[in-house]
Amino acid sequence: MSHTPPQGTLVVPPHPGLQLVQGPLQPIVPTALPPEGASEPCPQLLPGHQVELVCNGHIFQVIEREIARARSSIHLCIYIWRPGKVSDRLVAALEERARAGVACRLLVDAVGSRGGFEKHVRPRLERAGCEVRRFHPPRLRRFWRLLLRNHRKLLVIDGRVGLTGGWCISDEWDGHGQREHEWRDTNVRVLGPAALAQMQATFSEDWQHSGGEPLPPDSFPSLAPEGPARAAFIQSRARPGAEPAEQMLEAVFSSARRRLWISSGYFAINDAFTRLLIRQRHAGVDVRVLVPGPINDVPVARAMQRSTYRSLLKHGVRIWEYQPSMMHAKTAVVDEDQCIVGSTNLDPFSLNVLQEGSLVVKDPALTTALARAFLEDLDVSREVHTTPWYYLLISGMRRVLWWIFDRFD
Repeated sequence: MSHTPPQGTLVVPPHPGLQLVQGPLQPIVPTALPPEGASEPCPQLLPGHQVELVCNGHIFQVIEREIARARSSIHLCIYIWRPGKVSDRLVAALEERARAGVACRLLVDAVGSRGGFEKHVRPRLERAGCEVRRFHPPRLRRFWRLLLRNHRKLLVIDGRVGLTGGWCISDEWDGHGQREHEWRDTNVRVLGPAALAQMQATFSEDWQHSGGEPLPPDSFPSLAPEGPARAAFIQSRARPGAEPAEQMLEAVFSSARRRLWISSGYFAINDAFTRLLIRQRHAGVDVRVLVPGPINDVPVARAMQRSTYRSLLKHGVRIWEYQPSMMHAKTAVVDEDQCIVGSTNLDPFSLNVLQEGSLVVKDPALTTALARAFLEDLDVSREVHTTPWYYLLISGMRRVLWWIFDRFD
């Protein structure tokens, strides 16, 4: 089948055998998920990538460094941007590049970055020449859009280097994740052709959805292979019933044969994911789950999280609660060579109504580094062995919430 893209749309040559992501307002790039009914359900990872683990507040040093190296474009999509020391550092870096002629396109979620961003941050950015747009500003006549948020954390520099993970621009994400007000989070820095094209195309779609002009052709440079890792960036859209993230997680989790170690900042799985984890444990897989402990920015989320414990513990899934601070990472370690890092939580919001993005990587070195970080987190976490009976009542509420989001349109 031939595709004729509209004027202004850049076509990125697809990899043979992969589906195309396309639309009137975005480039055409290969997707990572196979067609429905394909014999191989796992994401199709392409070679040529170098992926580096970046934990906690070190992410801001990496962001500053990459912004300083930018020569043509800086594309940032972020859920939360709050005034503070971290914001001041990044604003100063962006001001310098914008005044040097680098195109700075910045997309923030209108709800996640409300208040202080609009008053204190946005004016500085726009005075320097940055273009700032808001995703889904609240409208009374479209009140339901309040649920449809852009939860991605995505930075693409010159179309050549990308960053994604769980970070946001706020002082909570600075530090080492070992104190109450220093959140624990995990991110990655990415080089390589396929994943960068997918990350840039994701930004392009979000940008144009929010009223931005199509990206210029040099936003999608031809890139040489950078390393041995196979990788793909999986995006899902902010609309009820969005399935790519859930499909990806199910496929990757099901592929585990020896270990499946999951970190999730917000953990409220449905019955299907519960059965999947139990099935993997019965098959001999070492299934471990790391979730927030006593420090949680959404108290009701902790109640929902604990409502999942009883069935999992009964069947041998091991669960830890992180103690020093808010555990915000969204990762998975699968066997010795595959992992996931991104913004996607295991809850009904991430898997139904939020714009999300996760990098799936097949690389023994990165997987080893992520596994080491996971074990270090367990050293400062408390293993859960029992859960009070009254969380069964919350379990019913969790199932109702999943039922509503699965059917809401």
